[in-house]
Amino acid sequence: MLKTIIPARLEFRDGVPYSAAYGDIYHPADGGAGQARHVFLQGCGLPQAWAHRARFVVLETGFGTGLNFLATWAAWRDDPARPGRLHFLSVEKHPFGADDLARLHAQWPEWAALANELRANWPMPTPGFHRIALDGGRVQLTLMLGEAADCLPQIEAGVDAFYLDGFAPDRNADLWQSGLFDELARRANPGAVAATYTVAAAVREGLGRAGFACEKRVGYGRKRHCLSARFAGKAGADESTVPRRVAVVGAGVAGAAVAHALAQRGVAVTVLERADSPAQAASGNPLAVFRPLISRDDNCASRLTRAAFLHDLRAWAALGDAPEWSRCGVLHLAKDAAAAARQRLALAGAAPPADYARWVERDEARDLANWPVAAAGVFYPAAGWVVPGSLCRAWLDHPAIRLRTGCAVARVQAGATGWQALGADGAVMADADAVVLANARDALELVAGQAWPLHAVRGQVTRLPPGGLPEIRRVIAREGYVAAGAGQLVVGATYEHDDEDSALRRASDLANLARLEAILPGAGERCALAAASGRAALRATLPDRLPMLGAVGGQAGLYVAAGYASRGVVWAGLLGEALADLMTGQPLPLEADLMRAIAPGRFAR
Repeated sequence: MLKTIIPARLEFRDGVPYSAAYGDIYHPADGGAGQARHVFLQGCGLPQAWAHRARFVVLETGFGTGLNFLATWAAWRDDPARPGRLHFLSVEKHPFGADDLARLHAQWPEWAALANELRANWPMPTPGFHRIALDGGRVQLTLMLGEAADCLPQIEAGVDAFYLDGFAPDRNADLWQSGLFDELARRANPGAVAATYTVAAAVREGLGRAGFACEKRVGYGRKRHCLSARFAGKAGADESTVPRRVAVVGAGVAGAAVAHALAQRGVAVTVLERADSPAQAASGNPLAVFRPLISRDDNCASRLTRAAFLHDLRAWAALGDAPEWSRCGVLHLAKDAAAAARQRLALAGAAPPADYARWVERDEARDLANWPVAAAGVFYPAAGWVVPGSLCRAWLDHPAIRLRTGCAVARVQAGATGWQALGADGAVMADADAVVLANARDALELVAGQAWPLHAVRGQVTRLPPGGLPEIRRVIAREGYVAAGAGQLVVGATYEHDDEDSALRRASDLANLARLEAILPGAGERCALAAASGRAALRATLPDRLPMLGAVGGQAGLYVAAGYASRGVVWAGLLGEALADLMTGQPLPLEADLMRAIAPGRFAR
C-alpha cells in the first residue's frame, strides 16, 4: 500500500480534462455525462437491475473526476424503484483536490447539488479506504486511494456492477493486468455485470477467463463499440442472514457507535447499560483528545487510526450540534531529541498533506501553543478535543434504538430462535437475533473459552479550575496532554497497569500536575492541587495495542467490540460502521488485512 498519495494535476487538452502522466483524457470531448450513462449505467443494466433491491453495490476501477459516481447517484435519486442503499466503491491512485473537482464539476450543472455534497465530504489525500456517507447515509462511497493492484485484493464485498474505467489499456497497463479480472470474479455476485468503453482483445480475453460472458455494444460518440460482460461463475461472496433485532451490551463509545450504525441500516437495537446513564465508565471522561497516529512503517495502528480520524471529521459533523467537539488543533511536542528524530523520520516517510500533519520547530510550536514550550513537534491542524458523553448521547438518539439503563447483564445464551441477554436473577432483558458485547473487559465474563488477553489499565485525569490557563486554546501533548474545551480544563492521563481501583488518588493528580509542568513549563505554579479534582476509570487494552472487533468464533450471532484502550473516541465511529456492515453483509469500510488484524480470533491463532 502506498504511504503517500500524489494528487492529480488538473490540465485540459482541447477543453477536455487530460492526464499528462498517462497521456490520456478523462472523458470524451463529445460528452462525458452521456458516456457515463451509455457505457456504464446502461452497460450494467441500470437502473432496471437494482429495482426494489435492499441494496446495490458498484465497484469502479478509476474514480477520476467522479463523473460516473455522480451519474449513478443522480440515477439512483431519480428512480422510484431504487434500492434502499447504494454502495459505490472506487479506486483512485491520483485524486483531484476539492478545488479542481469544483472546476470539473461545473461542466455538469444538473448535478451541482450532488457535486457540492461530495466535495464538502472530500477526504484529505491520504492512502487507504475512505468511507463517505452521502444523502443521509443512503449512499455510501468507499473511496480507495492507492494502486488498484493493492486496493482491490483488500475489498470485502459482494458486487453487482463493475465499472471498468481506467485510462486506456495501452496507457495504463498496470491496471489492466490479468489479476484485475480475477479480483472481479472473486467479488462478483451471481449475474453481476461489468461494463467498459474498451473492447481490446486482452480485456475481452481476461474477462472471459475469469468467468464473464462478453458482448459488444454500440459505442458512444465517435467510438464504435463498448463492452458489457455478465458473470456466469459462482458467487464470490455469500451474504449472511441479516439480523433484524440486535442487543448491544454497553453504552460507552464502543456500544453507542455500533448501535447507531446498526440503526442506520434498519436494525432494531436494544442497548443494555448497567449504569444509570450512558458513558459512565472510561467514556465518561470530561474531555478526550482525538488525533491521528503517524509511524515510520505505517503499521496497522497508524492506518486504522488515520482512517477512523478522517471518518470522525465527516461523521461527527453529520450528527449536527449534539456532539461537543472542536477541531482546535493538537500540538504533540517531542519529549527529547531521539523522539524528535523519530517523529521527523515518520513524517518524511509518509509525506502527509500539511492540513493533516506537519513538523513545527520550537519557535512555531511556541506560537501555536501560545506558551514558551521547550520543544519542537508535530502539529495536527484538524485534530482536537471531544466530550465523549456527548458523542454517546448523539449516537444513541435514534428512533430504532431502545436504551435500557440499570441493566447488568450476567450472561448471554443462544436459543432456537436467537439470543437472550439475562440478568443475575435469570430474567430476560432482551431477545435478539444477535448480541454485541461492547462492555470492555467485562466481555470476558459473558463468553467462555475465548483466549482474549484483555487487561484493565487504570487512568486518572485531573480537572483544573476553568479559566486557569486562558492562554491555552489548543490541545498540547507530550507524554500526556492538557486540553481546554467545553468550559473545562483537563490534564491527563495516568496509565497504571494491573490496577483496577477506580477510587481517586492524590498521587495520580500529582503525576498529572507533573505532566502539565513538563508540557507547559511554569504552568504548575498557577494550578494548585487543592483546586483540582480528578476522575479515574479503567481502560480495556490488548497486547498488540489494537482493538478487537468481529464475530466470536464458534458462536453464530455473537459479536464483540472491545479493547479500545485510550483511542476509543477516535476508533469507535468507524469500527461501529465496520461491525454493522459485517453483521448485515454489506461492503466493509476497512481493508481486509486491517479487519484480520483486529479480529477476535487472532489470539487463538
